[in-house]
Amino acid sequence: MKRVFQAPPQIDIPKDHAPFNYKDVEVLKRYLTEYGSIVPRTRTNLNAKEHRQLAREIKRARHLAMLPFLTTL
Repeated sequence: MKRVFQAPPQIDIPKDHAPFNYKDVEVLKRYLTEYGSIVPRTRTNLNAKEHRQLAREIKRARHLAMLPFLTTL
């Protein structure tokens, strides 16, 4: 029996988005799942450099208690 693969939904992000900033919490929340983990590159269509920058800014915001490390059920 053949497996059916369904691609996860993509997140709509404008191509000319501004650089990520840890102070802009509303933008960073779009890149987190409902449990608080960072959405993978395959769903965000970011290149590697942009994804590293995003991860760094999310981690900074978490460290300053602007974003939660994880959310409970």
